[in-house]
Amino acid sequence: MAAVIQLEKVHVLYGSTLALDVERLAVGAAERVFVLGASGSGKTTLARLVKGRLRPSTGTVRVLGQDPAASGAERRGIQRRVAMIDQEFFLVPRSTVVGTVLHGALGRVVPWKSLLGWFPPQEWEKAESILAEVGLDGLGGRRIETLSGGQRQRAAIARALMQEADVMLADEPVSNLDPELAEDALDLLVACVARRGVTLVVNIHQPELARRFATRLVGLTAGRVAYDGSPEGFTAEKAEFLYRRAQAEKGTKPASKVVSIEKSGRPA
Repeated sequence: MAAVIQLEKVHVLYGSTLALDVERLAVGAAERVFVLGASGSGKTTLARLVKGRLRPSTGTVRVLGQDPAASGAERRGIQRRVAMIDQEFFLVPRSTVVGTVLHGALGRVVPWKSLLGWFPPQEWEKAESILAEVGLDGLGGRRIETLSGGQRQRAAIARALMQEADVMLADEPVSNLDPELAEDALDLLVACVARRGVTLVVNIHQPELARRFATRLVGLTAGRVAYDGSPEGFTAEKAEFLYRRAQAEKGTKPASKVVSIEKSGRPA
């Protein structure tokens, strides 16, 4: 399986703090990789690297064979192929729901037309179809600010789907939802990407949800990969170890060697 996402000898430093230290990590096409770890373990830094919002201090990052942080036309090309759902969603409160979803098509529309809200009829049809797919049918004319938390999450998913990306990133997408809504949102997200054959990488705090929806789990602690394997292999004991170690290392420098809970060799 060819790697869609590949990190080699990647270090990310914030000042003198080592935020991420990954010797090698490869994600294949259509994998659903859920990344676990305590706050400060490096999950968001990893997502920012893959999205191209951050350059590594050393090492290489390749997404779909390209540098996601490249400049110019190359950057615009790869950015269209990588969608991201942020923890805070970044939805414009006074925007309509359908207008929010149409923002996902900006890479396919002439910029000055999009600023005026002029989208081709096929994009409007696509947006309405996606709204129906995520359970927001008939709500396109509503303002984002009138939606519930669960509905806003669905609007964020719809906007990301509208982008027609090859890779979908989600950084703590259900952290602000209650358990039932969180499960529903992940069920929806996974079903939508599965229909499209999209590669999905989700940062999450809840091991039980990760085990249910992922095809592969990656556990981070102190910026390093401490687990890379099947959901079934990530036992309650390993989850406890992962988070207990993070608490023990809080406020201390990472150890000089990678902590190895379990690794399953992944193809390049």
